[in-house]
Amino acid sequence: VVSTQSTGVVSTQSTGRKRNGRETTPYVDVFDSFACLYASLEQYRGKIKKLDYENVKRQEDIKSIMADPGKKLTDGDKNFLALQQDNIQLQRQNDSYQKEFQRMGMRIREITRLDVQLIDSQQKCYGLEQENGAMRDELTTLQLMYKKVEEDNKRMKAENQHMAEKILQQKKEEVDVINLHNETMKKIKEHQMFFELENARREDNISPEQSVSSNTTVGGMGRSGIFSRLFRKSESESDEHESRHSSASSRCRLYSGPSIIPNKVATKVDCHTSELYSMAFSYQGTMLATGGADKCIKLWKSSNLPSVENFSTLSGCNAGVMSIDIDERDQFVVAGSNDAAVRMWQITGGQVKSTFMGHDNKIYTVKFYNHSQRVVSGSHDRTLRLWDVRSSKNIRTIFARSSCHDLAVLSEQGTNIVSGHFDKRLRFWDERQDTSSHEMLLDGRITSVDLSGCGKYLACSCKDASAIKFIDLKVNQAIATFTADGLKMGEHTRCSFSPDGQYIAVGSTDGSIFVWNTRTLKQEVVPKHHTSAVPVVKWHPMGQSFISLEKSKKFFIWTDLDL
Repeated sequence: VVSTQSTGVVSTQSTGRKRNGRETTPYVDVFDSFACLYASLEQYRGKIKKLDYENVKRQEDIKSIMADPGKKLTDGDKNFLALQQDNIQLQRQNDSYQKEFQRMGMRIREITRLDVQLIDSQQKCYGLEQENGAMRDELTTLQLMYKKVEEDNKRMKAENQHMAEKILQQKKEEVDVINLHNETMKKIKEHQMFFELENARREDNISPEQSVSSNTTVGGMGRSGIFSRLFRKSESESDEHESRHSSASSRCRLYSGPSIIPNKVATKVDCHTSELYSMAFSYQGTMLATGGADKCIKLWKSSNLPSVENFSTLSGCNAGVMSIDIDERDQFVVAGSNDAAVRMWQITGGQVKSTFMGHDNKIYTVKFYNHSQRVVSGSHDRTLRLWDVRSSKNIRTIFARSSCHDLAVLSEQGTNIVSGHFDKRLRFWDERQDTSSHEMLLDGRITSVDLSGCGKYLACSCKDASAIKFIDLKVNQAIATFTADGLKMGEHTRCSFSPDGQYIAVGSTDGSIFVWNTRTLKQEVVPKHHTSAVPVVKWHPMGQSFISLEKSKKFFIWTDLDL
């Protein structure tokens, strides 16, 4: 401790000497000059006093001489006059020295002021050096903390990557389990049919050889009739499947004649165990898909409306199904759910074919496009994502700046997509660009977007205004606004065009259905049959009926025919 204190004292003394040398050396010549000038000034002051005394005496002599002009000047008088001249000269020199003295005094005062400022600056510099040292220590500490945080970040990224891979693996395992379940159910049904046929054969005591050729009736139908019915059913389904494939080569839905406004509820179907959110027809109208909060999708045969038959239930979603679409060949169903995943099922067998992962929040809308080779999805995470069906990869992400509630594909190639958003804006996109090509500000939050069959008009439902905007795509302007007393839209209200584009229909939260004629711009009358909110109304592609979803687990089939 003593050694440390001694070292500190010596260091302080050395620093003091250096600082004293820095502060005094520049001013040594100034102080020497000032001392010399001051000494000369004192000498001249003594001489001036002496000369002043002699000057007074000589002036008295001059007065006496002036009083007697005839008196001759003596040598002393002449000396006096010479001294008088010297005195004047000395006075002038004294004045110059006085001025120089004043100038030097001002310079000394300026030097003193600068010296004070220098001392203040040195004190500030010392304080800044102390702060600099503290900040240097703090920087070292922060660098160590940053290094630790960076290591933790790398570790967390590695863990996140591992967890993501694990989640994807679990998803694949879930898909495999669902597919295995569907395969098992299919085999169970086949075995049940086989056992039923076998039991029927045994009841009639028909040998296996006789069962092929016998016409004995089982439940009113011969054995050959049973097999022929099964074969006919298989052949008819195959022909229907081939017919759909050949007739669905284009994306246009077919309809016969003009659309009508059905005014009767022909069938009420209890379809799900929880609330309904979404519905979609196949492109030829032979199939209907419904989805809701019970996490499953039900497929219905709808070729003979108002009769429908549930022929398959698709499972695999971990949350409510918000949007459904069916491809143009009736082979696949795609759906977006609240678990932030887009899934695609194969209709034959009901297996999950692909799971598209990438969104960070619930998915409100999905659509097939590009001849069903791609899928576009819109989410609450403010993005649109484009997916390739074959590779199941996200080929493009578009940042839309607001939650996307619905979208429509304006061209089959997908180069023009229109999306409706929570911020009341309708945005038009080219999938090759990162920014929207055009935007329209509407009257409220957009809950749905539907394209007319001719592709020239757009219908948008706005929740805040409880109105439908009828938009002409040629000029990108709303040419009409449809609203009515009692119309109130919910968060998931979806409007739709009739197949020929002559009508727009939408459901209300009070159970009413509103329809407007796009040609006359007048409201049509539809009787009220629902008792709870109607989120979706969809026309059948043939245009002769439509289906309305009731939030309370059922859908209604409307028609204009007398049953």
